Amino acid sequence: MAAYEKFFPNILPEVPGAAEAIVENAVRNAVIEFCEKSLILQRDHDPVTLVQGNVDYDLEPPSGYLVVKVMKAWLENNPLDPLAPDLVREAAVYNRLFSSYQSANSTPRAYLQKTERTISVWYPPEKDYINGLTLRVALKPTRASSSVEDVILEDYAEVIASGALARLMMSAGKPYTNIEMAAVHKGLFQQGINLARSRALHGQVRSNLSVKLRRI
Repeated sequence: MAAYEKFFPNILPEVPGAAEAIVENAVRNAVIEFCEKSLILQRDHDPVTLVQGNVDYDLEPPSGYLVVKVMKAWLENNPLDPLAPDLVREAAVYNRLFSSYQSANSTPRAYLQKTERTISVWYPPEKDYINGLTLRVALKPTRASSSVEDVILEDYAEVIASGALARLMMSAGKPYTNIEMAAVHKGLFQQGINLARSRALHGQVRSNLSVKLRRI
């Protein structure tokens, strides 16, 4: 794990007089935004056991992280379709007391991420699936974090530095206030996010595939 202070060498010379606590907070915010928008920090989630008739399940990322997005899901060896909220047509997806809910049990075909802390499957499982749900998820650090995985430092140190500098240089009345350079660093940060997102979605182990969202 890379402590946020390890990003300082690319930042401190540009913001003379900045308190280290303020710089660390700027780095943390930049890392969170970078991971959230780029989806670059992808990991395997621990297998999830589905329980007969139960739709909602907690996501349990590593300590210090939240799940930004479920990238892929499988039930046993069968891929589940991503279900966009706008395409949900059945109240039972959200209302477990709805009369049709209990009669809807079947093999789950789709998944819906309602929050950063839960995932839902549809249909309600017709039986228990022990460790049957496999997930590939994108992570971001929490606001209480003090470090991030080493790969972010190794591959994106300058991008994170630009994100932090954009924030710091926007501060009013500081020796390092520089609105023009803040705009420059903001542009560099966005370029870095775009590059990382392209790599996350289309490079390395992910191919450029179109995904058809399912309507229920």
